[in-house]
Amino acid sequence: MDSCIVCQGELTLFGPYSKYVYCRCRRCGTIQLSPMPGEAEMAEAYQAEYVAAAQTKEFADPELWRDVSKTYCTSMLQTLKDRDVRGLIVDYGAGWGFLLEMMIANGFDARGLEIAREELAYAQQRGLPMQQGDLNTLEGLDGKVSAITLLAVFEHLVNHDAVLSAAHRLLKEDGLFITLHPTAAIYNLIGNLVRLGNKRKPLPDLAGAFTAPWHTALFSIEGTDQIISRNGFRLLEIRPAPQGRLGGLLGLVQRSLELLNRMGWALLGTRWPLVTTHIFVFQKVPRADQSA
Repeated sequence: MDSCIVCQGELTLFGPYSKYVYCRCRRCGTIQLSPMPGEAEMAEAYQAEYVAAAQTKEFADPELWRDVSKTYCTSMLQTLKDRDVRGLIVDYGAGWGFLLEMMIANGFDARGLEIAREELAYAQQRGLPMQQGDLNTLEGLDGKVSAITLLAVFEHLVNHDAVLSAAHRLLKEDGLFITLHPTAAIYNLIGNLVRLGNKRKPLPDLAGAFTAPWHTALFSIEGTDQIISRNGFRLLEIRPAPQGRLGGLLGLVQRSLELLNRMGWALLGTRWPLVTTHIFVFQKVPRADQSA
């Protein structure tokens, strides 16, 4: 069993999913695949299989996902406005392009990066400025990017340190790294409850939370801060993200949980355990400041 990708802490079995195994770090609480898939393997899988694998039916249908993800996109847009971001924004893992589209419609200078072929083609057909690749494929932009956004992407990465290093290189000295992603606390709680604590029973899907190999890690709040800060960033803010907008009973649960979370967050902040997804705002720290 590997050690934790965040803190090198001891991993303990959390549960199997399909042919994969999730483990949980005893020290920082991050839930992660063990072993972690290889970078080349995942890149090929994303290019050829991601949409076809239908992580959820809503995600595989762009128009359904537009409605489901609107609250997420709106919350990311509001974060950019609150932080008064000016200059080029790169949306990494832009998917079908809905956040990118919203940013451009609101006057931001933004472009997108995506690996999955189906999503990229859909976005390009709609005239959005997107290209295939990762952050290392951007040329001539070192130190020129004002913000890098990731909407439900950080939990999909394999080599987080490499991505964060590339982000640090591209960002201006005061540039922002903003990520919206699911966090571990509530999934640890529900994953144990529905299996009555039996960690050898297969994990439930939980609306796409455990969808190996696509979700490589559900970071704890502490784990998110640790892994991003050690790569040359300082944490500025954590805010709770809204729920998505699924239909039927799940949609009702989402809306109810969102209301409950507003009250819980007001009382306990980051200690409130039922927020499924958080938005983290980090700022680039100049290398000289890190060594001081």
